[in-house]
Amino acid sequence: MNKSITLNTPDQIQMYRLLTIRSGLKMEIETGMRHSRGMIFAAAKQVTGQRTRKRCLEVLNEIIEQKSC
Repeated sequence: MNKSITLNTPDQIQMYRLLTIRSGLKMEIETGMRHSRGMIFAAAKQVTGQRTRKRCLEVLNEIIEQKSC
């Protein structure tokens, strides 16, 4: 059974990127482990403009909620 998806539009690609960043950030906050090379937090800071992991996660959740409506 093939469960692959195809992301064709820029909006779909951006949403996938946001969801990936959010997933990595949640892992860092909940487990204390860091994503390789620290790129998740750097990407989250770039998207949200926030300085802490928890605040980045809050803002990312708001952005994702707004875009999914």
